[in-house]
Amino acid sequence: MANFAMEQLPLPSTLPEVESFIRALYEPNAPGTISRVQDVLQRLQRSPQGWQLSQSLIASPDNNIKFFAALTIIVKLNRDSAGLTEDDAKELLQNIVGWVLQSLVDGSAAFVTKKLCSALVTYFIHFSHLWSGCFRHFLYCLEIGQSAPAASLDEGLQTSAIVERLDSCKLRAAVWFATSLVEEVGKTDMNSVKYMQVHESLIRNAPDITCLLARGFSPPQDNLGLKTQDETLSCFQAWILYAQRLSPGTNQHLITPLRELVDPAINCFADDSLFQETAELFSDVLSNYSSFFTESQYNSLASLFDSSWASEHYNRTVRGGQEGISFGLLMLAYGDAKVYDLMTRTDDRSRRFLEKLCGLLAADGYLVGEDSIFVPALEFWSTFVETMIDSTFSNDDHDTQLWKPIAEQYLKTVIMNCWRKVQWPPIEVFADWDSSERVAFSDARKDVADMLQSVFTLKGGSLVSFFADLFLQSLAVRSWAEVESSLSCLGALSDCISDSPEFDYELSRVFSSQFFELFAGEAQSPVPLQLRKTGLKLIERYCEYFERHAEYLPHALNLLFAAVSDPVLKDPSARAISTLCSSCRSILTGEAGAFIRHYQALRGSQVLDSLAEERIIQAIASIIQAITDEGQRLEMFDELYTFLKRDFERSVQLKAQPALLDLTDPNFQRGLDPLANPQAVPTVEDISLQIALRALRCLDRMAKGMQDVKEHVVDLDSEPQASSSSTREGAALLAIQSNIIALMAEVQRTFDRNGEVVEIICDVYRAGFSETEPGPFVFPADAVTAFFVQQSSDTPRLGALLSSACSFLGSLYRGPKMVVPNQLVRLLPWVISLLQALPDPESDTEVSQNGICFVDRMITRYPEVFFQLQPQQMLEFFFMFSLKVLNGKEPLPKSAAADFWTGFITLKSENPELQNTIANAMGHLGPLIAQTLIQNVGGNAARSELDKLSDPLKKLVTHQVRAQSWLQQALFDESFPSKQVTPEEKTLFLKKVVGLRGGRATNQIVREFWLACRGSNFTYVS
Repeated sequence: MANFAMEQLPLPSTLPEVESFIRALYEPNAPGTISRVQDVLQRLQRSPQGWQLSQSLIASPDNNIKFFAALTIIVKLNRDSAGLTEDDAKELLQNIVGWVLQSLVDGSAAFVTKKLCSALVTYFIHFSHLWSGCFRHFLYCLEIGQSAPAASLDEGLQTSAIVERLDSCKLRAAVWFATSLVEEVGKTDMNSVKYMQVHESLIRNAPDITCLLARGFSPPQDNLGLKTQDETLSCFQAWILYAQRLSPGTNQHLITPLRELVDPAINCFADDSLFQETAELFSDVLSNYSSFFTESQYNSLASLFDSSWASEHYNRTVRGGQEGISFGLLMLAYGDAKVYDLMTRTDDRSRRFLEKLCGLLAADGYLVGEDSIFVPALEFWSTFVETMIDSTFSNDDHDTQLWKPIAEQYLKTVIMNCWRKVQWPPIEVFADWDSSERVAFSDARKDVADMLQSVFTLKGGSLVSFFADLFLQSLAVRSWAEVESSLSCLGALSDCISDSPEFDYELSRVFSSQFFELFAGEAQSPVPLQLRKTGLKLIERYCEYFERHAEYLPHALNLLFAAVSDPVLKDPSARAISTLCSSCRSILTGEAGAFIRHYQALRGSQVLDSLAEERIIQAIASIIQAITDEGQRLEMFDELYTFLKRDFERSVQLKAQPALLDLTDPNFQRGLDPLANPQAVPTVEDISLQIALRALRCLDRMAKGMQDVKEHVVDLDSEPQASSSSTREGAALLAIQSNIIALMAEVQRTFDRNGEVVEIICDVYRAGFSETEPGPFVFPADAVTAFFVQQSSDTPRLGALLSSACSFLGSLYRGPKMVVPNQLVRLLPWVISLLQALPDPESDTEVSQNGICFVDRMITRYPEVFFQLQPQQMLEFFFMFSLKVLNGKEPLPKSAAADFWTGFITLKSENPELQNTIANAMGHLGPLIAQTLIQNVGGNAARSELDKLSDPLKKLVTHQVRAQSWLQQALFDESFPSKQVTPEEKTLFLKKVVGLRGGRATNQIVREFWLACRGSNFTYVS
């Protein structure tokens, strides 16, 4: 195919040339060559000669060429069916049916016949009015072996008689057509006026379809018959799920005959070669359409599950492996469908079935890797528990006392099986698992934790006692996997019990045992690493318990700080330290100095992991925040902050004086990136940058730790009161704040091209925005504004800066009202200047989005500041910019622009002069807004954007008296993006939108109009 490797391929002029192009698709060629070949063939398919081409190609003996011919018919029907006369359409139908029949006798491959069946279905979708009895006519043509006109079909012929006379080959082709028919028609929108008749015609074919399926379920006579029976199951499944989508008033015409086929389908279980397909069918319908089966059919399935045949399959399932999972899934699907009946019935058959479902949680093999049924079985038992909860706490179930004791016995078995199953495998087994198996194992443990929380609602304290007992029993015999599983299950219950002292007795049994000695490494047997991790996490999860029982707090903290030095345990231990100190901060305030000294010792003895250090810093800061004496609080803060201040100074000095570098000094070793290639030699600049970044991250954590965790009542209408701090303490606070601001500014100047520096500095500022009380990171508004406005368009991470500026607005609005306008007057020109610096609104979507969001949040509260912006050209720029974004392709900025215009359209002011300015602006902008919205709903927007775009459209109609004329002008403008809708349809759309007056139904009208503008085939294709 070297002759195809050119810039542009001409259209072939002869049939052999066309065939050579088709064959080229199936030959090894470069991707570019194949792409160009496909382009040529698609142009041929779309050309007026496409119809004739398909007729010529279908006669080829080459299966690939015949397949392409069938595909061409589908393409032509979808594109050009409207150009066919009724006679042309009838002739085309006869031709396609004839080609299907010919493919059955000329040795064509099955994929050719299936594609021709798809072409028939496409014909039906476009011409259902000419072929309403499609299936009976197709069966008739199959029987007589030739293509007959649809009108020649004798209505007196019984479909069942026609089907009985079909041989295996023709029967199989009929099943293919029936399957393709329901699947392809099912893809169209049955609520659309365009396809309503298609679905009505399809439903009228239901009796003929069920005749075929009944024959398809008959005992096979040969291998081809066995394949047909397999494909009949798939066809039956497709028709059932289609029936589910129909409205209740319509689906009975289809459901009633389909239900008659359930018993023949159940009989297919008897054939081992059909078991997988039959199990999939019933599992699917039970899971997605359980109301399809009658009570009698449910009884038939229950009897099947209670048979010796089912026992054999069940035993295969619990022995593990993939071969038995289908039966397990079938049982679970039945259980889900009948969960309430199984829970409340006490008969022997129901009890035996539930016992088997309990057993699915104890199948052989390790979880996930060898046991695939555990997770689906766990999902069933989670549903069972939720159903128990609903029934137990509802007033409707008066027989609870009869069934609940029995159901609770099942839960005991379920919990014990789960406890065993989630135990960690031996390390050598776990090491052989791939990453997906490890993730799946972890996810399964989380699912068990979720179920245990639900069971707690029913069992309460007895569940806590159960796991405490298991822990102590396992600890006594040093069964580490069982100890870990017990602690993991106790940890899962922390959200349910940690706040309540009611369960402290059971927790004290755990923590007063050898718990702390065990993890400190003083136990007689070596403790597995995973168990140590779980123990540390348990401490973190029960912080409230330690707050109530401070006698255990020193043991916990000593254990955690000792584990920080372990490279594997550093993350869970540091996280637990942070959480525990934050929760117990008011208890630990007297130890703030000791914590700082402990941190100093850790820094001096080793290079701490960066994330672990950040969490320790946050932990100490949270303790400092709880100190009530402001002078002492600031003193402790400054002592901790001094470590970071020295790091900042060191990084700046090192950048300026590279000769200062001494990698034997732990303070400089902090600048070595642990994730970097160990073979690469870091530059002095890299080291200085890493020192600065590490100090900035710690400062950010310090800012988060200093946030007040107490809830304060905020009166939004009152002016904030001045701080009660003394002059000396106020001066000390301002000095600290000034030093922090100056150091961050110096670091940013030193590393002015690093975006991460900017982003972390923004995070530090943001930490103070949510605070209502003075603090080291609650910077003065002037200082924050100064930080923002000194940033230029060359500053990296401008999107993060603008996002932080948006957050700053919220902080301003909660502060003194007299301060706000002065800050906005400085911030607004800065924001718009950054937007002006963009080469295109979509060149940096984060900047566009956050810039528009800033103006949107500002204009609704302070419109006077916006309209007084100087120079005035900035206003005009922003309006045009946001309109351009609204007509763009980027979803996030576009959503922000839609919100801005929704608010702007409804903007009002009590100031007459300002209101007049707003009205004048709207008078100029209204036609442009209307045109932009119409461009979008006329086909330019993505489907997911329509609801958001409907908001400004609804506001325009309800708040602007000239909206109708603006929208009409936009609809009939030459720039309207679609040629698919008529002037009458545009007028009707406008009439509906205006008539709804901003009602919720406007969204649906917009979607329908957008679909019409996109083209007639869009719904079907999508």
